[in-house]
Amino acid sequence: MAPPRFKHKKITNEEFEGELERQGLTRKSFARVFCQNLVTVNRWGRNGQDIPTWVPIALTLLTLPEAKGTARMAAAAMIEEDTHHPELGAFPYQKLRQMPADVDEEPED
Repeated sequence: MAPPRFKHKKITNEEFEGELERQGLTRKSFARVFCQNLVTVNRWGRNGQDIPTWVPIALTLLTLPEAKGTARMAAAAMIEEDTHHPELGAFPYQKLRQMPADVDEEPED
């Protein structure tokens, strides 16, 4: 098997945290928009644990005009069920065209 064609730069946890702060995003909101596990995203922020190469690309794309809103709407359309609010039914945030609130009962870790 041939070696990978490209070697990609990895970002540090400081760079990740700094960009989230610059864009006014929390780790929880980043995790929700990109359908990631919050525990994993917290690890990226705390110690830079293997931050995937797509993350800085996604953060860069979020700086485009109206990108955050569009990304949130796309992510909302992917939420099949809210286990904290099953009464909302299937694809609850697709109907509302908004993400659920970032504040909920689940712990950050």
